[in-house]
Amino acid sequence: MWKVILYGYRCYLRQGVLLLTIMNYFEKFGIPVGYKIDENALVQAYLQEQSSFHPDANEVEFEKSALLNKAYKVLSNPIDRAKHFLEIHGKYQDVLDPEFSVEAFNLREKYETLATLKSKKKFQEELAKRISELIATLYKLENNLDAFQKNYGLLRFINSFLEKVRSDAYGRN
Repeated sequence: MWKVILYGYRCYLRQGVLLLTIMNYFEKFGIPVGYKIDENALVQAYLQEQSSFHPDANEVEFEKSALLNKAYKVLSNPIDRAKHFLEIHGKYQDVLDPEFSVEAFNLREKYETLATLKSKKKFQEELAKRISELIATLYKLENNLDAFQKNYGLLRFINSFLEKVRSDAYGRN
């Protein structure tokens, strides 16, 4: 069997068939798989691993260093970590649950009615608060993957929507 690591995926060639599996970033740092992580342990594991693979110390290890950076970035961001957590469990879906469609529609409608920069900034604050609430909810749902998945979908939508609102409010679109 032939094996290579490519951009966070393990690639296997078995009997002429290329198999891709998600690389487990939790394992990479010796952290138990879960949404709740010890962030101090993550930082310590990252620094320890990175010191042995840093490209300044060893040019040959550039790919390993880049993979460590990606793994750390994913695990240190609660939204990216949620996605990775779902991918490892085979539960990641790139669709918004129909149950949240009404909330998504209402957010879009509310945004379209905002006329002033001040009202748009206030709306951004509301969205940021909602994101924080959803992240807090994910911590509670770690052992209920179906509910975790639904809430992650809404979190991802609201986070993406907040980015759009921010770019519109500052005239970047």
